[in-house]
Parts: sequence; structure tokens; C-alpha cells
Amino acid sequence: MSENIQNFSAAVIKRQRIISVAAISIISFLGLEALVYVNNLYQPRIYIYLSIFVYLFLAVWLHFLFDLHFKETPDYAVSFLKAMKRRFAHFMSAAYFRHFQNYMVLPAILYWASVIMIGINFGHLPLQQFVAIVTALCLIASYSLFKEIFHSKFAPVRDAHFHVLVYIKVYAAWLMYAASLGVVWYYCFSPYVFYLSVFLTTFLLFYQAMFQTAQLSFDHALSAVVFSLFLAGLAYFVYGLWNVNYFSAGIFLAAAYNFLWHMFFALNKKMLTRNFFMQQALIFAIIIVMVFSVTNFSARIGGC
Repeated sequence: MSENIQNFSAAVIKRQRIISVAAISIISFLGLEALVYVNNLYQPRIYIYLSIFVYLFLAVWLHFLFDLHFKETPDYAVSFLKAMKRRFAHFMSAAYFRHFQNYMVLPAILYWASVIMIGINFGHLPLQQFVAIVTALCLIASYSLFKEIFHSKFAPVRDAHFHVLVYIKVYAAWLMYAASLGVVWYYCFSPYVFYLSVFLTTFLLFYQAMFQTAQLSFDHALSAVVFSLFLAGLAYFVYGLWNVNYFSAGIFLAAAYNFLWHMFFALNKKMLTRNFFMQQALIFAIIIVMVFSVTNFSARIGGC
């Protein structure tokens, strides 16, 4: 009897995982593809409304994954209001609510950076499709890994999962850096919008990584602020040097983010060595050479 119950429980868990992955795949792919289609119809109002609608679906699904593992079974013998209060009691806890909000960071950056990138590249279907497909895959991987993290009740993220999330965050950083610079140029916003976006993106990604490795403290948060300010300062020079290719500008900043992240992580883990530093510096230098070799800094377009 006990073995049958265990087999049934394992089957239920497996089915839940399949349903979770299938649902987030459908929402991510169809949602982003719908945005590509609407954008190329030149329907900006519908595009904005649809982007909000799709994001709400993604947020609700993460809420469902979180809720599935932290809810308490309500006692329906009591009044309806008391039962509902117990049902959502975990969201009344500041710790649980902070955890939930923390895990919304990466999907939010991925999604809204994609919305901006697709929106400002009207008619560039191959680029839009690349952003939509890669972002959808990243969202699926993120939500799948978050489900496992929720199941483990916020234990430090396993190394394999953490490394996958690191690569997804590098892509998210590139996407948001490039999108924020592009939208500033496209709509003639103040450059401070770009600097602020770089700072907030960097800090939030650092903060989430610290949370996932159970290294969140005031000193670590302060270090993340310093690193984020440094990257925002670097964005100031990027804004002055680049005036055409915001994609390569995003790659440059993402490479800087990756280098600073590894330095930050090594310092927190007390594993920063000369060889480690030289290895990361060499990777950064190679990317910089590649970026500078394909970027025409003499090209200029009409400014705002």
C-alpha cells in the first residue's frame, strides 16, 4: 500500500511538472509571437495593452508555482473568510512575499526588455523572431528552475541550476542594456533614463543572485550598489561613444556586467585569486576586441 501511494505521488508530481512546463511554454511563445505580429501591424495601443495582458499571465503563473508549494490547506469547517485568510496566509508573511517578489525580477527583465526591443524594431522580423524565441526559452528555463527552487523551500540554489541562471542573466542584461539605449535614442528620452536602467538592472540581478545563494546581507547589498554604480558610470561613456549600434553597446555592457559579477561572486565566496582574475579579465578583453572590431564609432545619425 505504501509503495502504491509513493508511486501515485511521484506520478502526480511528474504530471504537475509536465503541465507547468507546457503552460509556460505556450504562454511565452504565443505571447511573444503575438506581440511581434501586432507590432508589425503598427498598432501601438494594442501592442501596449497586449504586452501588459501577457505579463499578467506570466506573473499569475509564477504566483501559481509559488502558491503550490507554500499554501496551507484551508480548513473549510470554519467560516469562508477565515478559510480564505488561511489559504493566502503565506502571502501575508513579509518573508514569503519578499521571496516571491525577488523571483519576479528575472522574468520581468527578460519580458519587458523583449517588449521594448520588439517594439523599437518595427519591420525587422528576423531580429524580432530571435528576441521572441530566445526570450521564450529563457523564460521557460527560469520558471522551470524556480519551480524546483520553490519545492526545496528556498534552500541555496543548486550549482547546476545557478550556472544556468547566470547565463540567462547575462542574456537578460544584454537585452535590457541594448533595449534601454535603443528606446532612449528612438524616443529622444534623457540619457539619464539609460543610466538609471543600467544601474537598476545590474543591482536587481546582483541582488537576486545573492538571494539565491543565501548570501544576502547589508554588506553584500552595499557592494552590489557600488558595482552597479560603476557600471552606470560606464554607461555614461557608452552613451557618448556609441551612436548607431546599440546592440554592440549592449554586448559591451553585458561583458562588463559578467566580469563584475564574477569578481563580486568571488569576493563574497572568498575565492578571488590572481589566476581567476586573469581568466575573467582575458574573457572580457576578448569580447571587447570583438565588439570594437565590428563597431563603426565614426558613424553618426541625427540626434534628438
